[in-house]
Amino acid sequence: MIWLRFPAILLMLLGLCSAGRTQEPESIQTVAPYEMARTLQTLQSQVANGNAAAVTAQRTLLDAMGTRFLAADPKVWEDGRNARAAVSYTLSGGNPNVLKQLLTLDPPIAVDANLAKGAVAYVEDRQDEARDLLMPLDVRALPVSLGGHVALIQAGLIARDDLKRAAYLLDEARLLMPGTLVEEAALRRQVFIVAQIGDLDRFEFLSQQYLRRFGNSIYATDFRQRFATAITRLSIVDGDARFQRLEAMLKETDTESQRSLFLQVARSAVIHGKLETARIAARDALEVAPLGSSDSMRAKLYEASSGITTENFEDYQRDLDGINRRQIGRRDNDLLDAALSVAAAIREETPEPEPLESVNQVSIDPARSNAWVLDVMRRAEAGVEASQKLLKEAPAR
Repeated sequence: MIWLRFPAILLMLLGLCSAGRTQEPESIQTVAPYEMARTLQTLQSQVANGNAAAVTAQRTLLDAMGTRFLAADPKVWEDGRNARAAVSYTLSGGNPNVLKQLLTLDPPIAVDANLAKGAVAYVEDRQDEARDLLMPLDVRALPVSLGGHVALIQAGLIARDDLKRAAYLLDEARLLMPGTLVEEAALRRQVFIVAQIGDLDRFEFLSQQYLRRFGNSIYATDFRQRFATAITRLSIVDGDARFQRLEAMLKETDTESQRSLFLQVARSAVIHGKLETARIAARDALEVAPLGSSDSMRAKLYEASSGITTENFEDYQRDLDGINRRQIGRRDNDLLDAALSVAAAIREETPEPEPLESVNQVSIDPARSNAWVLDVMRRAEAGVEASQKLLKEAPAR
């Protein structure tokens, strides 16, 4: 019966968002906290699948939950399901002051005090306190709806100090809450942790998983940007055949994703000096970009920028000269300016250096001699001349 109420609650939330109302319907005010938490998880799954309306509905539900929780009878929180819902609400972006107020109740709410206090410390960015309270917790011993959340947070708390442990905890988060926004976030973060570790095989596998399962996520754009940077920072030598594996993986995605990802990779590779990688990615992007589009123009920019240091730099400079600045955006205009500067410097002929005059030549002009010829320089010049004379007179061996 509980699950049957979710569609109705979601419809009310979406209607509330579209109507721009600020008051919750009376029917929402009667829903138990744990039911609202489950509805929140359903909305978050929609966010992970790319439903933009669910983002607004999620914010509306969080606001309604905060109001409902503060107005609830204190006895409500003696039910462990409701108490855990308050922690989930906080970890999902709810107002931490709500849980802080619930922690003052007597009798206390039916949830581990360290878990609740740690959740508040985490969202308030008190990292040291959050580590002390949350790291000792066994995520497998918690209800799965909380265990996945806590594993995700634990990974973030130790990522700077222990990348391998963080990757393991993200595995735990994904296993505990499959198909949810927690899994999406865990997988997205894990991709970049294994990139930092330098595990190319794991990076390839997890990236493929993310693109296949969460390629439409609201956060997929952020993933693509960081993914491109990660590729250029991996220990793959420019032009290495291992890049072909990643290239083949990207070509398995839909056309729009391919175009976006190859453009991101090409741009990042140019910036980080991996010019062969940039050239390959730019050409791949050009193949799937509409003719005459801004994406097509950006791909041409990245390809030309990657070629100006090659033997065919004049051809690439002509391509740079033909870039339509209005189609590529401000950031890429800066990149175009930098590429043109490099091309101009390459074309510029280096003047032949003037031959150095000897000390004796300068000494002929008293004004010049007094200005810079020192006595030690004259002695050195005489010593060099004497050495050259001895070498010429020395018998051949």
